[in-house]
Amino acid sequence: MAEAAVEKVECGFCLLEEGLENPKCLPCGHVHCLLCLTRNVDVNDMIRCPWCREVFDVRVENLPSADVEDNFVSCDVCTKKGLKKVPAVIYCTVCRKLFCRKHDESHDDTNDDHQKMTISDYRIQAKRLERRVCSKHTDYQISQGCRLCAQLFCVQCLSQADSCVGGSGHKMLGMDDLIKKLVNVEELITTEDKVSSLFKQLSKTISDFDTETGELLDILHTQRDEQLTEVRLKYEKLEEEFLASRKKTKDALDAYMEREVGTVLSQLSNSRMKIEAQLKRNNQVDLVEGFAEIENKIQRLISVEIPKLELCDFMSLKVKEERREIEAELVPAADMIISLDQGVTTPTLPKSLKLLQSVDVSDECLSVCTYEGNSYVGLDSGAGIDRIDESFSVSKSFVSVTKNVNGVAACTNQLYALVYVSDRNPRWVVNVYDLTGKQVTSWSHHDSGVRINKLAIVDDQVVVPDRHSKRLTIYSLTGEVIKHVSCPLLSNSNTAICAADRHCVVVSDYGSSQVFKLDLTTEKVIWTCKDVSQPQGVTCYRSKYILVTNYSSKTTIWILDVKTGTQLAKIEDPTVRIDSNVFDLHVYRDTLIVPRNNEKKVLFYQLK
Repeated sequence: MAEAAVEKVECGFCLLEEGLENPKCLPCGHVHCLLCLTRNVDVNDMIRCPWCREVFDVRVENLPSADVEDNFVSCDVCTKKGLKKVPAVIYCTVCRKLFCRKHDESHDDTNDDHQKMTISDYRIQAKRLERRVCSKHTDYQISQGCRLCAQLFCVQCLSQADSCVGGSGHKMLGMDDLIKKLVNVEELITTEDKVSSLFKQLSKTISDFDTETGELLDILHTQRDEQLTEVRLKYEKLEEEFLASRKKTKDALDAYMEREVGTVLSQLSNSRMKIEAQLKRNNQVDLVEGFAEIENKIQRLISVEIPKLELCDFMSLKVKEERREIEAELVPAADMIISLDQGVTTPTLPKSLKLLQSVDVSDECLSVCTYEGNSYVGLDSGAGIDRIDESFSVSKSFVSVTKNVNGVAACTNQLYALVYVSDRNPRWVVNVYDLTGKQVTSWSHHDSGVRINKLAIVDDQVVVPDRHSKRLTIYSLTGEVIKHVSCPLLSNSNTAICAADRHCVVVSDYGSSQVFKLDLTTEKVIWTCKDVSQPQGVTCYRSKYILVTNYSSKTTIWILDVKTGTQLAKIEDPTVRIDSNVFDLHVYRDTLIVPRNNEKKVLFYQLK
């Protein structure tokens, strides 16, 4: 009977039956060569058995050595009766016992509703199904556990169990239910399904993107070829007209040279040769006596007239200094947002505000910025800077500043604060702090005495309005003045500023009731918008939109096109109190952060 239990051992990779090199046994019980296993394990130490197709998370070097005896599974009933090497053919998951064919039949007579598994499946799950006895009561198996404290019990332990955590009673579950409760594989499967769905969407998006790229390249090549053909035809026509014009002029020149100039030249040449012949052949006395005739002839010849030739309307060629542009250009494509929750989507214009959280801060708040998930709030009345983390917990007076913090911005692990010092010598100062709140450096900034002003960081440079001089001052991150940019649209009133496109800022000016975009390189105003009355806070969203708020009895957000300044939409939060004033705005991802000055609150909205 023992011989009948011996299974043929064959490596599932190289298919060797004899002479397996250093055979190793997978958890399923199948044996393979160590070298074959090593070659087929992936980078995550995952390997698939070629026989049963089960996947195992193992380290090959830690697998047990295997032989035929190691693969043998005995019948529990026969082993208890003292019979050895009786092979089991089935495992009952209810009785938790292994049965040979004979005892399986007798087991079925009374327990035909029990769930069973094959020996191959049992080998795979043998460790999980291993019966563990209680360390205190060795005659009893561990059968239950508490879902609160995860303590394990046998039936004897239950009568002696202490109270659970917090003094409450244990919440007992069977082992299978306990595992399901403690190890929440369902959530993992749900997340895996979501990631798998996102992966499929991305795969389709990439395929569509590649297809679109090919189609656009075809359009580009077609446009190029058509334009080149059109240009070539135009050049051919220009060449034809040029040559025709030049030929007409050349024909006129040829005719004039032959008929007019050539004829006269021939006459002069012939007459000259005749006179020279006479001078050589005739007697000098005869020549002197007849010189009058010769002289008259010469005078007639040298007074000959050649008609004037006027050439007009013939063509030359001028190459234009400005080259013709190609008839195709790059334009922004539709944006894409890829997230686990929503998959691959195209962002749309925000249409509403959904309040996520209202956070109380230390004092009236003038400004806000976000860096690495933390929001930094500039406060009035010397309250400094509060920090709000992603869970909306507040670290009050995270930065200690004794004066009014008008503007805050962050870059390269440093926080920049525009501070108004309102003592006997009112002045503006830019303070720089590290992310622990420690001051690193500071410098003075020239400006008027109007309190509300802001700063922005553009291309690793600090940009601050100087309303007194109607200009923007651009500093390095350490405070050196790089240059001044003329800004005549600035008025001596509340001002806000934010970074927009590369090298550009958008400024809101309360006094002149206008929002404008300025190129810091060319120093030119790109657009001006006067749709927002008394604008105050301003920020850029997704590099496509400018969000602006104003001095109003309710928070209204105007949405402008960053390229043109055209008003695209207007959204409101009708819950704002009448005395709430908003001097600044900031967007982090799709969250709009609004500091309500008078209420000493910072509101976090989802842009929808």
